[in-house]
Amino acid sequence: MRVVVTGMGVIAPIGTGVEQFWNAAVNGICGIRKISSFDASGQRSQIAGEIIGFDPASVMSAKQIEQSDRFTQLALCAANFALKDAGDLDGYLPQRVAVSLGSGMGGFSTFESSATRKFQKKSLPPFTVPRIMANSAAAWIASKYGFKGVNLTTSTACSSGGNAIGVGLELIRSGKADVVIAGGAEACVLPLTMSGFEVLFALSTGFNNTPEQASRPFDKGRDGFVIGEGAGIVVLEREEHAKQRGALIHAYLSGYGCTCDAAHIVAPEMEGQVAAMQAAIQDAQIQPEAVDYINAHATSTPLGDIVETKAIKQCFGSHAQKLSISATKSMIGHSIGASAAIGSIATIMALKTGTIHPTINLVAPDPECDLDYTANHAVRKPIQVGLCNAFGFGGNNSTLVFTIN
Repeated sequence: MRVVVTGMGVIAPIGTGVEQFWNAAVNGICGIRKISSFDASGQRSQIAGEIIGFDPASVMSAKQIEQSDRFTQLALCAANFALKDAGDLDGYLPQRVAVSLGSGMGGFSTFESSATRKFQKKSLPPFTVPRIMANSAAAWIASKYGFKGVNLTTSTACSSGGNAIGVGLELIRSGKADVVIAGGAEACVLPLTMSGFEVLFALSTGFNNTPEQASRPFDKGRDGFVIGEGAGIVVLEREEHAKQRGALIHAYLSGYGCTCDAAHIVAPEMEGQVAAMQAAIQDAQIQPEAVDYINAHATSTPLGDIVETKAIKQCFGSHAQKLSISATKSMIGHSIGASAAIGSIATIMALKTGTIHPTINLVAPDPECDLDYTANHAVRKPIQVGLCNAFGFGGNNSTLVFTIN
């Protein structure tokens, strides 16, 4: 049984909707700027990939907005885009439509504001707990559209969105669903979250006055990742039914690999990343040499980019030098649980358009990062097979394989 992508929706710091997002990505537009959602003057890192002017009112009532966290609102709006793109799903039984979402932090903005109110001895809003729950985004999507099938939330840190899409693939393959609304959402540009990453020395702190230069994967001047927010949603579907209803097939989701380093809680290990890529390639029933493109995890941390480069070399051997690689995070920052979902959409668009978006800010490559990272300018290149990598805290690794046919 083959699984296809028939709908895509994205909300990111560089654009709302796939067309706006992709045009910005291809042109190397940076969405990282000084934080505007709170006073960040006391933070060591004062920049982020924020979504400016986001208004969920187009898909939610004022009461629903009040009852939901920002990450849920982002997910619901991205799902709305994806479902409109997928077209008429009326032929499906509601019990056969599943939702599989990922989020690393869940309703953390509600958690932080509620904790502040509690310390100030103020009463909490009645929907505090439902707003915080990591599964609230998936539940809201199901409720809005009447999807009564499997409803799951995956929380594996930075690989959450990739694993959620992989779970969607398995749900269809196993016969538990005919359609899966899958992806990830995150909204954690917050003082507490950022302070937590700062004490781990994970965030970029050296570019507060030049935020557009801060996220620089594979560049020797990188000093940490830039936190971001956003949502990416895809509609997965059985190939047979998609063709029967005349749906536009964007790409095939052909393989999925998931592994754990079983090592350090925050530091990546090459072996686990290699195993995830190998598992995904094997699952897709292709040879490593068939892969044309990798949308890299590429967070812009000193260690992470080197480990991923070594993992790609280990997995692909001499073919690694022929791969085109790019880092979406160079333009939008690291949106944690949403990052792989947004990266998946970038991968699909690369397949559809024959265009690989650039890794911006790559001006002085790290000698230990010596592959083709599509530096600073988009490249036209017909590609048939693309990988999307996501590697998270806890040693959680996911790789997805998308193909054009």
